[in-house]
Amino acid sequence: MADLRLDRVSFIVLRHMRTPFIVLVCVYAVAMVGMVSIPGLPDENGNPTYMSFFHAYYFLAYTATTTGFGELPIAFSNAQRMWAVVCLYVSVVSWLYGIGKIIALIKNPHLQSAIEEVRFIRAVRKKRKDYYLVCGFGDTGSILLRSMTDMGLSAVVLDEDIERIKALSLRDYRIKVLGLCADASIPRFLQYAGVERKECIGVLILSNDEEANLKVTISARLLRPDIKIICRSTIEENEGEILGVGGDTHIVDPFRVFSSYLSMMIYNPVIHTLNEWLSGDLRVHLGQNMGPLKGRWILCGHGRMGKIVYKKLTEKNIDVTVIEPLVGKITEIPGHAILGRANKNNFEKAGIDDCIGIIAGTDSDTFNLSMIHQANKMNPLLFSIARQNQHNNEVLFNKANVDYIMQPSLVISRMVLFTLTAPLLKHFFSYLRKLFENDPPQLAMIINRLDNNVGGQKPLTKSYVLTAKTASAVYQLLEEEKQVTLGDIYKDPTDKKKMLKAVPIAHKRGKVIKIMPKDDLALVQGDEILFCMRKGVEILLESTMSNEYTLHYLMTGQDLPRGLFFCWLNSSGMYKKLIRNS
Repeated sequence: MADLRLDRVSFIVLRHMRTPFIVLVCVYAVAMVGMVSIPGLPDENGNPTYMSFFHAYYFLAYTATTTGFGELPIAFSNAQRMWAVVCLYVSVVSWLYGIGKIIALIKNPHLQSAIEEVRFIRAVRKKRKDYYLVCGFGDTGSILLRSMTDMGLSAVVLDEDIERIKALSLRDYRIKVLGLCADASIPRFLQYAGVERKECIGVLILSNDEEANLKVTISARLLRPDIKIICRSTIEENEGEILGVGGDTHIVDPFRVFSSYLSMMIYNPVIHTLNEWLSGDLRVHLGQNMGPLKGRWILCGHGRMGKIVYKKLTEKNIDVTVIEPLVGKITEIPGHAILGRANKNNFEKAGIDDCIGIIAGTDSDTFNLSMIHQANKMNPLLFSIARQNQHNNEVLFNKANVDYIMQPSLVISRMVLFTLTAPLLKHFFSYLRKLFENDPPQLAMIINRLDNNVGGQKPLTKSYVLTAKTASAVYQLLEEEKQVTLGDIYKDPTDKKKMLKAVPIAHKRGKVIKIMPKDDLALVQGDEILFCMRKGVEILLESTMSNEYTLHYLMTGQDLPRGLFFCWLNSSGMYKKLIRNS
């Protein structure tokens, strides 16, 4: 593929410089013929002398550089000098013309694009570490890449905005991120980004263009049938078509996710707090309690987000009054809607004094901030939720006294990151929701264990699959049919009687998933384990799973001999005697 791009670069150069080359060749050809044809000074016998083609070319070559070695190989006649003057002026003009064409060629956007594509393709080919292809580098992509690189995940980016791609190289990511200004919906750019390479383990489609997202999904699935695809979509019709491509395909709808968050916030505040804590929200502590939020709500805006939120809340028998300025959007809910803008009069009609909360969910940050400001003045006790559409407006929303900010780009980035690093987290929360309804004491025990063993404000959730690549030491012992338990792999290497600041919260074997597995669980190859742990603990955990000496010590309390000499002592039985005596 890079060879084809290189051919394109050569073609652009040759096509653009064809005329200057021809002009220079013609000028030098005529000048050389003239110099050779014009007679010079006579020799000793009185016969005129003539310049050879070699000397004519040599003379024109050094005069073109303005070096001026003089008249070589012998002094010129007046006729030769006159022709040399003509050649000098004509060649200077032709060189200026050629240099101008070269400068124009360097500035040619098509050439620069072709060169960048060649560099990009070659850089992607050199990648030996697994990476994700990110299509769309807007607010969502920017937030997601920051989290991915912080967790050691590599990525390659495609985006149509050249300024975004230029800014990519200036970000202080822990891992270098390659980027190309290109339309990801064009299949060849997906190929340039290495979607067909085994190192590309997933495609993340995050643009705001629903049609483009669908096309990228179909193209990626056809080019790589087995690859994981995570696509952003907020239109129900498109979601069906995206899932229709089959394979390992996931959809992230920020409005549906937010409506689930809101439902948890009202009905399951404990689980919501746990979710925010696991998401790394520095404002949330695991032990805090938001308090009850059940009551009547005002929903400003009944667009794509508003419809989903309204449906989700009414399914839970929550009383919701909608304020919407467009009559066509509230024809289905005439008894629960007020036609008009969210102003003082309509807030009074909605009974704002008796409401417990307000949701400003339009696609305009200005309107959302204005609604929250007016509502807070009318009822300071309202629990306010605002939709933040632009990441650049974060400062304004933080100053607006909003209790909960729903930022679609942040919601999507969280969901995508959890899908990549902790796919079992969804099953974990499903289990907690069941406990909330059927066994609250058990739920309290799980939260207390997480709080006591992990605590802190920003935990790390990460899944590990027991393979030869990710957990070589564990895999090797299991290959030798030795028993390794779950508790063995997360003991503290500095004190085997203690456990690391980590809690295994989910275990998957085939299609069987266990939540909060016990430490005496015997592991097998291919098991997937989801840990919740303090940041920095993952280094020790991964080291234990990959280091046979550390794992053997944690399991038996004995150090394996290292090096040829100690291995020889061990085989002769002397090593154990030395260890026993010491």
